[in-house]
Amino acid sequence: MTVLIALLMPLFSFAQDATTSATLYDLKSNQAKKLYTLDVQLSAQDDGIHSKATYKDIDGKEVVREDGVVKGAQVLRYEINQGQTQEKGRFVVDGDLIRFEYEGKGKKKNAEEKIKGPLLSTANFNAFVKENWDKLNTGKGMDVRFAVWDRLETVGFTLQKMGEVEKGGDKWMELRMKPTSFIIAALVDPIFLWYAQSDKKLMLMKGRVAPKQLKDGKWKDLDAEAVYTYDQKAVSK
Repeated sequence: MTVLIALLMPLFSFAQDATTSATLYDLKSNQAKKLYTLDVQLSAQDDGIHSKATYKDIDGKEVVREDGVVKGAQVLRYEINQGQTQEKGRFVVDGDLIRFEYEGKGKKKNAEEKIKGPLLSTANFNAFVKENWDKLNTGKGMDVRFAVWDRLETVGFTLQKMGEVEKGGDKWMELRMKPTSFIIAALVDPIFLWYAQSDKKLMLMKGRVAPKQLKDGKWKDLDAEAVYTYDQKAVSK
């Protein structure tokens, strides 16, 4: 089950800090074993910020593509093409409803759900963190709902600051995202994220990512370490 995928983009209109790339490493390799790369393109359009995230393997072959639309810190639409498993998923926010569609394994499914509480996805995750920075910095946990495309539902998590670490003359805030359900917690380990206090950029993430790993002839969910790099190019319309 793919519950969380790499958290990637600070999506504010005309954002000055655009995530341009990330490297995904084997979680236990101390950033020595490279698994995948991530490239992100952002563009400001009339209906919001459009994002295109492309994951490639070490040979440069595209394996996963994500497209999203956000307005402020609110996600409007999201779509994923999981090339490794030949699955596709999408959701659209329609008022207080979220509508899911899924295609794969010879089936097509759809579902809808009433939105209860803050709705997160990879497309608006970092924008949400920035918008709620002061609240998170107090250490008090925030309950959120994460849209899980292949389950056609949202899943509850608690997002909470766990501490700070010194990195290169800067302080990084460490956040933990932990499932609120015992059932989901048995399937997915907590996700840890580190944001620079100076500019609120996501610098490092350890947890579930979008690409999978091939084991015994089957594609399995993958936990990895993602290291992010940035340019100074503004998002243009």
